[in-house]
Amino acid sequence: MGTPRNLGAQLLRAALRLAPEESREWALAMIRELEFIENDWAALFWAMGSAAAILRHAVNGWRSCMKHKAEEDTRMNDKGKKALGVGIGLLSSLMLVGCAFALLRIAALLFPGLGIDRLEWTHWLTVIVIPEAIFVTAAALLWRKKGPVAAGILTTALVVGLHVAVHLASR
Repeated sequence: MGTPRNLGAQLLRAALRLAPEESREWALAMIRELEFIENDWAALFWAMGSAAAILRHAVNGWRSCMKHKAEEDTRMNDKGKKALGVGIGLLSSLMLVGCAFALLRIAALLFPGLGIDRLEWTHWLTVIVIPEAIFVTAAALLWRKKGPVAAGILTTALVVGLHVAVHLASR
């Protein structure tokens, strides 16, 4: 065996080590076929072409693996987007309850003669009834296009309702 043929054989053995499992038999067959090529230089060129084919096949396998991994990452991003939507719904509905409570307190400070802070129905209406009605309406309107946000709003509505139930049960 001449030097060019030896170089071709070493090149194919290196390609065999890099080859994916499904193309190893193909690479071994190419190494065996190298012995039947009569000219050493033709054997080297044939080995170079064979090694290139093996490496192309390996790269295509790696590329499809990376594409599959990227699709999995996209799915995780979708979950993160849904979690962010739920958080936005929770935060916006809690801000509405806080604004309603602040409005009640500001009205009591600005108009002390009305005695708003001593009337229980104003608390019920301002802090519980109106926000709960807004929560249910907003969740119904957002449910089809912004489901996670609607779920966050409904979660806050349930928590506020549970708070009212515990408050009434403790009295």
